[in-house]
Amino acid sequence: MKHKMTKQNRLAKYHGHLEQLPAAGYGHGYHTGILGAANLGLWAGRSPEQITQDIRNATKPGKRIVPDREIWAAVERAAADFDKAPMLKTGSIWKYPASKPKPFIQDPEATLRHIIEQGTFSKEADLLDASPIRINWCPREETSRFLSAVFDPSDFVFIGKGRDLGIPGKNIRRAADWIRYFEAGGIAGPYIIVNPLTAKPAPKKDGNGMTYRGDLNILTYRHCLVEFDNLTHENQIRFWSSIGLSIRALIDSGGKSIHAWLDVSKLGLIETPEQWKSQIKERLYDKILAPLGVDAACSNPARLSRLPGHYRSEKQAWQRLLWLSPEGRVIKQ
Repeated sequence: MKHKMTKQNRLAKYHGHLEQLPAAGYGHGYHTGILGAANLGLWAGRSPEQITQDIRNATKPGKRIVPDREIWAAVERAAADFDKAPMLKTGSIWKYPASKPKPFIQDPEATLRHIIEQGTFSKEADLLDASPIRINWCPREETSRFLSAVFDPSDFVFIGKGRDLGIPGKNIRRAADWIRYFEAGGIAGPYIIVNPLTAKPAPKKDGNGMTYRGDLNILTYRHCLVEFDNLTHENQIRFWSSIGLSIRALIDSGGKSIHAWLDVSKLGLIETPEQWKSQIKERLYDKILAPLGVDAACSNPARLSRLPGHYRSEKQAWQRLLWLSPEGRVIKQ
């Protein structure tokens, strides 16, 4: 008589499969291996989120970097097949897709209104007066001054147009080289990636080819970008003078928005894509900022920001610094 396989036996089989996963490469069975792991994990009662983390932890270094989306896609496929086989389900298994975490803020409109009402700064002059670094130079000097304040000289920094390919030595240079370039009268922009890059290729987010300026190219998780699309300029200033977050820079986009560079080190230990996802995207953006009306698309570490010191000819306006703090400070009134 055959014995029914217990949950403990299923877990043992699942963990045994994880231990045998091949190193990530091209055509060496890794994808088949993680799909098998996902199926066994569901059979053993693990949630899709738990399986994704288990596979990430079990993945051995190989010839390529495995993006989280590749692992999640395998788990998604396994879960879809699993849903078609109800005889395998147990009450302990979470059905895919798992529900999103509930927002921390229950009444976003009232909360945002309260934050804005608490902000006594409402004019750009207020921020400029309170800025830890006195911003009293001409607009063209802002780029080099800004780079000196928020990047280390050896950091690789992307500066260019939104759809430009990242090219080391061209639009990806060390901060010190960019500073010399701008001090000599060079012009570039209008965008800058908010975090230092590796200057080495990594897979694109969609898996089609490699890039030098994507989320997997980030070397140091130093800043996250926050931007409102639905607040007046005055209310944005009130918000940032009230919210109590450590800010490295506030940049007038030359249009309707202010780009805020938040100090990530004040928000937790962020050294990996997984830590960014849990601490920044899920905890800060999804639970707090997005319900308040912040642009949720800004939540990735390779986000583009407006570059201070660039002249927007279509707006006939400068992208300007309103606040600058190398160490990251809360705006005090």
